[in-house]
Amino acid sequence: MVLGLVGFASAVMSEQGIVSPVASAELGVIGFLSVIFLIIDVVVISRTWKMYSAVKNGDIATLKSLNSLGWAIVALIFSGVIPGVLLLIAHGRIEDLPSPQA
Repeated sequence: MVLGLVGFASAVMSEQGIVSPVASAELGVIGFLSVIFLIIDVVVISRTWKMYSAVKNGDIATLKSLNSLGWAIVALIFSGVIPGVLLLIAHGRIEDLPSPQA
């Protein structure tokens, strides 16, 4: 988010002749990538919140359906080390839960 604002500010400064257009383009790419990372981060947070709600409601079937090693790795890459590692740890614990009886 901050990098997106930096990209916008650099575009304004480039338009005013304060910064070279090349530097502005580089900061624009960084700003664009930060927006992409932000969108992925919001999706990871949303999915994690759904998992939390399933735990709170005692819905093991939903929790197991939301449990994914792939999403834990995505969180590790895009959201940071702490959320990714915690989802990796939770993945193993959720897999050990007994399946709900129909």
